[in-house]
Amino acid sequence: MAFAVESEPFNYRSLIEPDSFRLILLEHSSSHTADLRCTLLHTTLSQCNRDIIDHYTALSYVWGDLTQNCSIYVDGHRFTITATLEAALRDLRDPSRVLRIWADALCIDQSNLAERSSQVGLMAQIYSTAHHTVIHLGSLTKCYEIILQAAPSNTTGVVSRPSTTGDLENLAANDLLRLPWFSRVWIFQELVLSRDPWVQCGNLRARWTDLCNLLVEPGAGSYQKGRPRELQVLADMNYARGLNQKMIVHLTARRGLGATDPRDFIFAHMFLAADTDTLVHYVKVDYTKSCAEVFEDAARFLLEEVGPEGPVKFFPDASKDQPSKIEGLASWAPDWSLSSSGLVSMYCENLTRRLQLNPKYHYTFISRPLVLAYVGYQVDVVGDLSFVLPNPSEMNIAARERYQKAADELETLYGAGAWWSGDETGQHRHVSLRGKEARHEELCLSLADKWLQVMGNDFLRSQEDAEVDEVETHKRFLPQLRNWLEGRAKEGRIMVGSGSEGMESLMWLYLRIGDYPAVLTGRRLAITKSGNVGIVPKRARVGDMIVFLAGSYVSVVLRPDPEDPTEDLKHEIKTAFEAKKDVQDDPRRGARLPCDMEYLPIKKCILVGECYAECEVGWKYGEGQADNYTVYALR
Repeated sequence: MAFAVESEPFNYRSLIEPDSFRLILLEHSSSHTADLRCTLLHTTLSQCNRDIIDHYTALSYVWGDLTQNCSIYVDGHRFTITATLEAALRDLRDPSRVLRIWADALCIDQSNLAERSSQVGLMAQIYSTAHHTVIHLGSLTKCYEIILQAAPSNTTGVVSRPSTTGDLENLAANDLLRLPWFSRVWIFQELVLSRDPWVQCGNLRARWTDLCNLLVEPGAGSYQKGRPRELQVLADMNYARGLNQKMIVHLTARRGLGATDPRDFIFAHMFLAADTDTLVHYVKVDYTKSCAEVFEDAARFLLEEVGPEGPVKFFPDASKDQPSKIEGLASWAPDWSLSSSGLVSMYCENLTRRLQLNPKYHYTFISRPLVLAYVGYQVDVVGDLSFVLPNPSEMNIAARERYQKAADELETLYGAGAWWSGDETGQHRHVSLRGKEARHEELCLSLADKWLQVMGNDFLRSQEDAEVDEVETHKRFLPQLRNWLEGRAKEGRIMVGSGSEGMESLMWLYLRIGDYPAVLTGRRLAITKSGNVGIVPKRARVGDMIVFLAGSYVSVVLRPDPEDPTEDLKHEIKTAFEAKKDVQDDPRRGARLPCDMEYLPIKKCILVGECYAECEVGWKYGEGQADNYTVYALR
């Protein structure tokens, strides 16, 4: 059959109705290599939802390398598509029937930002309305064939399984589940919302549910020790199909996954979230907005709507252990395109008698670019720093064993006869050192030596590529750490074991033998200007401030901006806090500071991350910090 080929480029017709979208009517061919040809059908989701005869299939695939171009003829016009889409359409094409398909790259005018924004807003409905979704993973290999043919629903009609389930799991974990599709952002929405997803390689496909039943236990989404990471990801994805989770859960669970456009990390999860109805008041699918604006709008939503914990839940995700590639992104806005730092939650002192503050009374968002103006007070300044502390498993095992031996000797000295007492800061263990003071100090000094051996020569040898300034501050830090350790030894503190507290406990938990998560891993030790020891983020610098923000018992490191706030910024902050005076108090969610926040001094800063400084407990009753209250204008 001869086809007329138009030399003019294809032009999309506008979508008229709010739920309008396009479907590909893929022409049939018995030849796999024949040119791809189709027409685009304009329809609406409501029409498709009512249609009981002509259904459509949604396609889920990875765009792949955008420089590898192929083509399809759309209404006679040659149209460029990616190689991955071309392969999927060839494998789906029927030899005798027209196939109705939805595929984003072709059904959405990607050059029209307004249309792209509105269509992305409909994608949740597009996938949930489709009678089937085909997840096209690429060409068929022998490995993929073995896995797919083990599923009862595979399209050959013949089920063939390896001798053991373990063989199938190993094949999947080492090959199929490492394909790019499993690490891309958009696919999660496409999977979770699909009625009947199928997995296809080449021209062979099988139902998603059958594959999951073969490879992971049905409903098993929780972490299982020893399970390969790839199978854990599959289990989590399958388990999520039956859950209704909030936006912050989706973002934290899937941060760092691939997206051609980083804005899609927000847009791809918006309509899955249990709190979508609130989220859309803060974030709109709008590709005319910069990536920084989208991420900041999402951050504002999370801070204001994440719940009564407020910054306690929000700020850990804002810490960036590596520089963000998103131009102009505020320091307080998480960059979800970066992988999780994997840090253990920051430690804070246990104190029952604190001011229970409602964070919402004490911060406000100002202008564009968004400034987060937050009330708090400074308690200390970061002095000299150690190198970043590695995972203990990467350290010299002999040095850790020497430390463990010294720690065991101390625990033996503490022995039996310990007792506990309680006060406003919680329960505390005590031991009697009467007659053993000299021995205790001797063992504590030995323990300090072991710490300094690790922090000294071992660390310096492992940091050959460190910047000169970083090496110098570490060298200045070491003698100050020795002085601190010697002082603790003379005070008769419990330095190791389950009865130790604060920095002593954190240091013991870090170096002891065993595979335990440690707060110190991935962070730095610091000597503060007041002579205390603290734990600070990887990117902290000498001169950074240690601050408690209202409503959070975990302190944060802020870096002062050398520029003073402008008069316009001061006026906006004052006006915003004046407006908050009219917000009715809700004692169930916490109190409001008894001060005129609109008249507090203002400092421009950036957020570096959470920290802990010994001896500093935030928002204690009767602490008398009112004269130090400041509005920190965070950008």
